Amino acid sequence: MPNLSIIPAAAVMDAELSSTQLRVLCAIGIHTNKLGGGVWASVRTLAKEAGVSERTVQAACGVLEEKGYLTVIARPGLTNLYEVRLDAKGVQAAAPLHGDAPLPPQQLLHPTPAIAAAPKRPKGTTQNTTYSADETRIVDAIWGCYPKRPEPHSYPAARKAIVPVLRAGTDGTRLVRAVERYATHCGLNKTEPQYVKSMPRFFADDFWRAYDVVLVQGRTREEWARSGQDVSKFDRLLAEQSTQRRAV
Repeated sequence: MPNLSIIPAAAVMDAELSSTQLRVLCAIGIHTNKLGGGVWASVRTLAKEAGVSERTVQAACGVLEEKGYLTVIARPGLTNLYEVRLDAKGVQAAAPLHGDAPLPPQQLLHPTPAIAAAPKRPKGTTQNTTYSADETRIVDAIWGCYPKRPEPHSYPAARKAIVPVLRAGTDGTRLVRAVERYATHCGLNKTEPQYVKSMPRFFADDFWRAYDVVLVQGRTREEWARSGQDVSKFDRLLAEQSTQRRAV
């Protein structure tokens, strides 16, 4: 068993969370990858690790999801897929994974920790005055969490592909989360580095949009298509999920 449990600091400081709910979140955090995702442990396993009943785990997950610390993706016939929301602020629920409601353009309302603590850009890549501070911060965040390839990524080329997407009205947090999900996908599927998309192509070819939607039956639209299943069924199921979410 890992020595660490990855959970957002906001959850630790949230006085409204009970010790039981926090223990359940910690149990889930034991199984996460470094981005907080990739958890498919069973309710029974989580209950045993948290020292509570399975029903208590399910109830706690509902509270944690409502408060924005956790995302639970149901997979019929399989265990749920859990994602610990490391960008949780503890004040309101984090932005949902699906893209039903468009986010305000060019507005960074709640920067994720990845954006706030983005690593420094590679040496030799100075800040161009044609790029705003927010644009640079988002590019740096993406640079810090994007999957590695055998040949080094080009920071200027990546920035040149990312900034037009931002200026077209896409919120930066969506791009960062799409990259985080792509990194999680590569980790779960043990994608060889040479098959990782180049950063410029990921954005210039709109590949990021495949990871900007909620999963259907545990898979993205592209994965659905690659498996040979009818993508129109994916779109229909996604629409049904969106309707159900709005009705709740």
